[in-house]
Amino acid sequence: MSAFFARLLAWLGLLATVASAHPLPDIPVRSHFDKDGNCTIKVEIDPRCFTADPESERYTMKADLKVMTEPERQELLQKARDAVMQWVEFEFDPQGKLKPEFDFALTGLGEAELVNFDDPLVITGTYRMKIPAGSKGWRIHATDKTPFAVVFKNYLAGVEQPRFSVLFAGETSFKLELTTASATN
Repeated sequence: MSAFFARLLAWLGLLATVASAHPLPDIPVRSHFDKDGNCTIKVEIDPRCFTADPESERYTMKADLKVMTEPERQELLQKARDAVMQWVEFEFDPQGKLKPEFDFALTGLGEAELVNFDDPLVITGTYRMKIPAGSKGWRIHATDKTPFAVVFKNYLAGVEQPRFSVLFAGETSFKLELTTASATN
């Protein structure tokens, strides 16, 4: 192949990459119920959620951390904290709504370690607690203010459960029966 055609193909490939839109971000909520009665709730927010047009916005990457100031990092964490409180409600049955106070950190997708300069960066919130005594079920609700899909997944004793929900504004997930969680003990 001639050098001209090789450069042309490379240029067209680059143009296609730049011109392509990114998928809309979603908000994964992962709940882990352990045999010892502990529960960990994790929420993941893509920083593109805070932009006017997330589909045209590039992913925030590990390389961006080098140019981000500490106040900018703290502002991003606060935006995630505020967003989760506005967008998702958490509920144990029959106790009612839970107001978790998440600890937020800048991580890779699914809490992966940020290794390469182009690894996507997300904001992960973690909340740990004991399952309230007498709890029979667990569910979440995407509030009317939720601008993105919320993906609800659960893990019992480390095993991902096959049933999950994808929620849009105003929708409530199925109720995860916590009697099943105690049956795994």
